[in-house]
Amino acid sequence: MNYAIFQNYEELSYSAAEIIVQEIHEKPDLFICLPMGHTHRRLLEILVDYYREGKVDFSRCRFVGLFEWVGASPYKYGSSRHFLYNSFFSKVHVPKNQVYLFDGKAANSYDECMKMDQFIFKEGGIDLVVLGIGTNGHIGFNEPGSSFAAYSHISHIGQNAKIFGQTVVREGGSLTKAYTLGIKHILGAGEIIVLANGFDKAKIIRRTLNEKFDPNTPSNALKLHRNTTFLLDREAGSLLRIF
Repeated sequence: MNYAIFQNYEELSYSAAEIIVQEIHEKPDLFICLPMGHTHRRLLEILVDYYREGKVDFSRCRFVGLFEWVGASPYKYGSSRHFLYNSFFSKVHVPKNQVYLFDGKAANSYDECMKMDQFIFKEGGIDLVVLGIGTNGHIGFNEPGSSFAAYSHISHIGQNAKIFGQTVVREGGSLTKAYTLGIKHILGAGEIIVLANGFDKAKIIRRTLNEKFDPNTPSNALKLHRNTTFLLDREAGSLLRIF
C-alpha cells in the first residue's frame, strides 16, 4: 500500500479531488464508489467547484454509494442518499440511471443487496472506490470480523447510527444496521483511495500500514489490493514509522 502525508485536511482533500479528476480524464465513464461523512465533505465540495469551473465532466460517470442505514428515509438528514444528493449529485450533471444507491426503506433487504450486486456486476466492476476508515478499522460498514469474501450485505454496527454527531433515527427507533458494499466488491475495484484526518485515526492507520496482517481488522484487507493509496493529514499519519 502507498500513502502520502499532507500538512492538513484541505491539502489531502484537494489531492483526492485531483486523483479523481485525472482518472475521469483518462476514462470519462469511470465507475466510482462514493462514501459519506465528515472526512469526504470537503472532497465533494472541491469536485463540485471543479465541475462549475469546467475542469471535469461527470455526465458519463457511473456511481454507487458505499453504504446506507437500514430503515433510514432517503429524504431525511442522516441518510447516505440525502448526503450524497445534497452534497454532490444535485450540483453536477449525472443521469439518474447512472447512479445506484442502497434504499434504506427497501421492503426486502436480501433483494436490495442482490440489486446492488447486479448493478455492479452489470457495469463490469468498480473502477475507483473512495473510502474512509473507522477507529476500529471498519471500511464502509464492514465491521471487525467481517468476511473478506462478502459482497453487499447488512452489517450490525453495534451502536446507534450517527452523522456529524447527531443520532440518525427511523420511525420506531434508532438505527443499528446498515447496508454496505462488502470487502469483496472493494477489493475488486481497480483503484482504492482512503482518506483519513485527525489524531483519532492515527492508531488505526499505524495498525493498518505498519503492523502485521490481522484478518479481524477490515482495513487490513486493503493489504491484499494491488493499488491502494492512503491520503493522510499530519495528525492521522503521526504514528507511522517512516522508512
